[in-house]
Amino acid sequence: MRRGRLLIMLAFILLLGVAAVYLVLRRIGTPTAQPEGTPVPQDFALIVIAAQDISRGSVIPGDAVITAPFPADSVVETMLTDPGQAIGYRARMDIARGLPLTQNMITQTPGDVLATGSDAALIIPRGLTAISIPISRLSSIGYALRDGDQVDVLASFLVVDIDPDFQTLLPNETLTLIAPDGTTLTAFLCTEVQQGEGGTDCINPVAPPFGRLDIEEESQQPLFSKPIEAQRPRLVTQRLIDYATVLHVGTFTLEEEEQAASVPVPAQGVGAPAAQGQATTVTTIRPPDVVTLIVTPQDALALNWAVKSGVDLVLTLRAPGDTSIDETTSVTLQYLVDNYDIAIPSKLSYGVEPRVDKLVPPTLPNDSPAPAPAQ
Repeated sequence: MRRGRLLIMLAFILLLGVAAVYLVLRRIGTPTAQPEGTPVPQDFALIVIAAQDISRGSVIPGDAVITAPFPADSVVETMLTDPGQAIGYRARMDIARGLPLTQNMITQTPGDVLATGSDAALIIPRGLTAISIPISRLSSIGYALRDGDQVDVLASFLVVDIDPDFQTLLPNETLTLIAPDGTTLTAFLCTEVQQGEGGTDCINPVAPPFGRLDIEEESQQPLFSKPIEAQRPRLVTQRLIDYATVLHVGTFTLEEEEQAASVPVPAQGVGAPAAQGQATTVTTIRPPDVVTLIVTPQDALALNWAVKSGVDLVLTLRAPGDTSIDETTSVTLQYLVDNYDIAIPSKLSYGVEPRVDKLVPPTLPNDSPAPAPAQ
């Protein structure tokens, strides 16, 4: 009997618990309806937040910002409270969606380029700088470069031996000769001489090729200076800069040029519109001849020296997000022979005709000048 009453009490308690849980869940799941136009509570204030991601340097459109309540005790004076304070202004930095907007995030004047500098300057991260270098179709990966790409810069140049004192190409035009009595003599090479009252004079108008001093084996006396080939420069290639960002490909367009390009130009000649008053826009597309890179200040100095010294620069394209840094070794003729199993050609008793004195790159059809239009 007592056991049956105990079971009934337990069942009743369980029913009460289930009912209580149901009521709590129902109360939590049902939002409290607020009539339209309900003012913001006193402890909250409306601020401007980003409704979408805003990229650095872009003009903020009207649908990119909204107002949202924010704890009043956390609002600072630099926070924007009116969307009109942000719409039409340029973003000074990347603004993520949902982030409150402050005065330092946008420019001071709507769309004003003069007050904030150029649009390009807004893209350069702090601590870095931008520099332009010349490019061609070969050195710029066939014009595949686009703004925002990541590239490496390769440098190739020639090295020669020079006199450390005179900074002249070796061997010098003067030769040091040792006389039989042990004194040092300086001789100048002459190809044309004449006998004068004071002795033998050198009359050749142009300096002869560099020469070397030959010594006879038996008498050990100097013979004469033989003309020899000038010094051959030695080619070396190395990666100069890694992971540079392309700020812009080509020449930056000024605002006046953009306005002039948008003016319609009346078409003339063949294919001109028949109706009067019609116009067409003539657009001339020219391949870019310059690229602007974002690099460190030290790398900018290296690039400036390379351009002024006539160093051949080639860009290589990297995959997006690839920040790996590989150690590279300078490439010379010896490096190629030692590491790529290149055989040194033997001296044969036959050869090809015509003789090959230098490598001539093939002429590409797109590099030839375009034919003149028919008159």
